Order: sequence, then structure tokens, then C-alpha cells
Amino acid sequence: MNSLVKTLKEQTQSLKKQYIEKTEEWAKAQLQRNIERRNQYHKMTCRETTKERHPDFILVDKQTYYKEQKFFWNKPSYYFTPEFVERMKTDAEKHYEDSIVKLAMRIESKGLNQSKLSVKTSHVGVNIDTVLTDGEKTVRAFTIIAEGPIQRPHYRYLIK
Repeated sequence: MNSLVKTLKEQTQSLKKQYIEKTEEWAKAQLQRNIERRNQYHKMTCRETTKERHPDFILVDKQTYYKEQKFFWNKPSYYFTPEFVERMKTDAEKHYEDSIVKLAMRIESKGLNQSKLSVKTSHVGVNIDTVLTDGEKTVRAFTIIAEGPIQRPHYRYLIK
């Protein structure tokens, strides 16, 4: 299985690069949204020690206030610092490594002869399509990538 994992990693370097770049773009934008949301929460609160309101005080209903309060107090501090981007990139690399191992296990379960295995990878837009064959059996593995302005980039491998 180690040789299969190594082969898959070699064949999918472009996927890894694109995925980490997209994650970094998303994380930078998300960091700004996190900071803006934190600042909005501060505008909803009054200073506890002096009972003064923030200069730009915003009056909201209790449900919205509690939702923002929960967001602010339950998120770790790195959600509001540049460390957030680095952690998201690290998580993306870990996801890539884990998905390659899972893909190798699923391919191995198909019963391909790994000594005769040939791999051919192609790009279809941002997705990758990999065909593995041993001369007798053929397995097609392809990705489905989802992302959006707010949705974190993620992908899955499907096997046929």
C-alpha cells in the first residue's frame, strides 16, 4: 500500500497545490469576516466596568445578541489573528494526506495487481480524474470539489 500512496501523491501534486491555495484564499477572507463579526459584537455591548456604551453602539434583539455573544466567547483566540490562516493551511494539508491514504485503501480493496499497476491522471477544470489499471481491472478515481465565497474549500474522492 505504501507504493500506491506514494504513486497517488506524485500524481496528485497539482490537486494539493490548488486545494491549499484555495484554502488560503478562503482563510484570509474568513479571518476578515471573523474580525468584522467580533467588532460588531463589541458595538452591541456596553463596557461592564463603567456601564458605558461603545461609541458606535448598535441596538439588536436578544436572540441576535446571544448568537453573537456565543460566537465571540466560544471561538479560540486564533480565530481573530493571522494564525487562523496558517492553521487552516495545515488542516488542508492534513486532509489531503488523509484522503490519499483513504483512496489507497479503497483502491486496494478493488483487488488490483499492484505490481502491474499503471496510473494516468488528468485535470477536468479544478477536478482530477485518475485511472488506475493492472491490465485486467480498471478503477477510476475522481474528485468533487466544493467551495464558495463563505464555504470552505473541500473535496472528496469518488471511485468507480
